[in-house]
Amino acid sequence: MPSAQNWLLLLTYDGTCYHGWQVQPDSPTIEDKLEQAVKSLTGESVKVHGAGRTDSGVHALNFTANFKSSAENFKTPEKWRIALNAVLPADIVVKYAQIVSPEFHARHSAIGKRYRYLIYNLPYRAVFSRNQSWWVNQKLDIKRMEEAADVLIGEHDFSAFRAASCSSPNPVKNMREILIAKTLLSNSTLQIEIEANSFLQHMVRIITGTLVEVGQGRKNIDDVAEALKSGKRKLAGITAPAHGLYSLSVIYPQGMIKWPLEVIDN
Repeated sequence: MPSAQNWLLLLTYDGTCYHGWQVQPDSPTIEDKLEQAVKSLTGESVKVHGAGRTDSGVHALNFTANFKSSAENFKTPEKWRIALNAVLPADIVVKYAQIVSPEFHARHSAIGKRYRYLIYNLPYRAVFSRNQSWWVNQKLDIKRMEEAADVLIGEHDFSAFRAASCSSPNPVKNMREILIAKTLLSNSTLQIEIEANSFLQHMVRIITGTLVEVGQGRKNIDDVAEALKSGKRKLAGITAPAHGLYSLSVIYPQGMIKWPLEVIDN
């Protein structure tokens, strides 16, 4: 039997119709669709390892996943890309494939992740992006939001910014950057990009919800600092809806993974 190759995929997907990444009984998930696709092409039952466990309704622009296959008919990255896209649902797309070392793991090899959250901040609802951005009709004070975001930069215990069901044993994360910027996109007027070495369950959504409450004047900078210091979830803000969140990039050690510039969505 030929030795198994370790394949790394760069994915983009619309998470609207899925219950997140991880396989669940009786619910469609991204992982399940990918494993079904590989099996339909090769007959192999493989485990597809994703870069993280995204929530129901969360989208991805540049998400990574790897699996090992011994299939003789799929020896080139382009064959995998074309074949998988032929059998995957239209809302899951493989943008690129490459062979990686046997030890590589999409999640465990990562040293950071970056997410983007889209907000539609106008008095009227965006008709064509109901599942792609969060409609906040009250005008937001971006300067106040930026000042509050600065409080979260650095290494902290983010217990106040995680879901009650979060099972991570270590709530200490290194928050590298929170960037808040106006946009001219058709489905958003404001985007928040958040990068850290790793994230707790719902952490990005809770930080976003907290910053929005600051922008609305419902919370102030001291409230954010107190929530961070106390570790109490009730002192942080609301959990922003999943449909505004996008996995923007998975960061690996320099030189480990390289993607063609034309396949990366910025």
